[in-house]
Amino acid sequence: MTDVQIRPADDHELDIVASLIVDAYAEHAERMSPDAWSSFAQHIANVRGRLIDAELLVAMRGERIVGCVTLFTHWRGAQEDSYGVRMLAVPPRERGTGVARALMEHCLDRARQDHRKRVVLTTTLEMESARDLYEKLGFVRERELDHEPAPGVRAEGYALTL
Repeated sequence: MTDVQIRPADDHELDIVASLIVDAYAEHAERMSPDAWSSFAQHIANVRGRLIDAELLVAMRGERIVGCVTLFTHWRGAQEDSYGVRMLAVPPRERGTGVARALMEHCLDRARQDHRKRVVLTTTLEMESARDLYEKLGFVRERELDHEPAPGVRAEGYALTL
């Protein structure tokens, strides 16, 4: 596996995590209009807003945050017996080191421990490496979860039955 530890983010880390998410997704800005990127960046940086009904998990390598993911226990579009995963973010310099897989496996293990029947998520066409990871983990396309989180940004749904 990898040498990362997964744990809930501390309150004093929220701004760091928000910046990490925007940095990790910044490569997609060139494919969006400036207004769409601005709206999307504000949306994904809103970690405090997501904490109302979710947990923000961070991957730590030593004392350094090397990735994060948001785990929703009651996510829109998901049934009662599902967990939702959003905003999986790994900075470019950490990609390919197993951080994303460790975060996703942690979420899947948690869902199994909590007796959930499935895990749902969304991603975009541009996020090829994320889509590859999700498919390797067994996620399949679920169009009912598709939505538009920001103007011009199309998110496609996936689900994994546990």
